[in-house]
Amino acid sequence: MLAKDAVRVNGAFPRTPAYVEECQYPEALDPVIVRGRIVICVFSAGFYNGTSNINAIIDTARTLGFMGFAFVANPAYGDFIAEPIPFAVSGIIIPKVVDAQVLNAASENIKHHECFVL
Repeated sequence: MLAKDAVRVNGAFPRTPAYVEECQYPEALDPVIVRGRIVICVFSAGFYNGTSNINAIIDTARTLGFMGFAFVANPAYGDFIAEPIPFAVSGIIIPKVVDAQVLNAASENIKHHECFVL
């Protein structure tokens, strides 16, 4: 699931990419929605300018009980260079936009079909 699809509706936080897409702040995501799920976090402004980091994603994932996370490239910023680091939770980094688009398309397809599951 995309992080932006799990943002708290009534949260008192800014609706910036760091809160809505980048998985930097646990208080921005609804813990009931993300617990036990794989959450897709997106490379955006904070990573581009250096104010966001992968360790915050890991902390958010641990705090909220993600099953895992995918940190993916954003077409607005292009591919990025990923350095291998150990994760305390299951995670994958997808630094190529073309690969991230495949994952996003699959996520959207699953989201649209979930409403038909009985």
